[in-house]
Amino acid sequence: MSERWRSGAVLLLSAALFFVVLLIGPGSELDSLRRLVGLGGDRLGDPAEVGKGGTYAFLQHQRGSKDEPVTWDPCREVHYEINPDQAPGSDDDAVDFVREGVDEVAGITGLRFVYDGTTDRRPDTGGARFGRPEPVLIAWATDDEVDDLAGDVAGVGGATAQSGPGTEWRWYVTGGVTLDADSFDDLEDRRNGEGFQRAILLHELGHLVGLDHVDSDHELMHPDGSGLLDFASGDLNGLVRLGQGECR
Repeated sequence: MSERWRSGAVLLLSAALFFVVLLIGPGSELDSLRRLVGLGGDRLGDPAEVGKGGTYAFLQHQRGSKDEPVTWDPCREVHYEINPDQAPGSDDDAVDFVREGVDEVAGITGLRFVYDGTTDRRPDTGGARFGRPEPVLIAWATDDEVDDLAGDVAGVGGATAQSGPGTEWRWYVTGGVTLDADSFDDLEDRRNGEGFQRAILLHELGHLVGLDHVDSDHELMHPDGSGLLDFASGDLNGLVRLGQGECR
């Protein structure tokens, strides 16, 4: 495996609609209405301040709007679990590795991630179930289990967007990141292998919170790994924008 790698972005399948949301549109009218009727909540964190510039794109936009991305609710915690099976190193090492990456994305977006512990759940594309959505799952697998990892794909990530009856506004409610176990094993003994493992994780977490691939190889969200080890200017600006979504 070379220092180039490929990523997949997977929009998980949506299931039942179970959130009831009062919404008339983005902007100040929405905020005023929410304050009037007591809906919505306080943001749990603030996005980071980053310099302008770069290129970014979003996986999904609100229906009828080219400017408003689908986001996670910044007023609610994003719960996640880790399945360290097939990860290189010990289970504790795998958990620490993922948590550090999630903390970095949380610090940029201002979203509040809550670690719920390890799990035996395995990756799938079923999305949200009836009732409360499952926590985000971050795991390792091979292409024998996850077809999207076939070829030189080092990871896939995405989320499920849902809206309530009577509204077109959508939020991500669950999702997942699956890292290719074979690719991570190959990187173990390579020069700066840990750096590239981290870059793959950050890239897929970018998909999890709503970033899409971009054509610019100056950004970490380029679909082919091009030597970058961290988020670049456009990636950072896109992540900040994804942390500025509306609250339910």
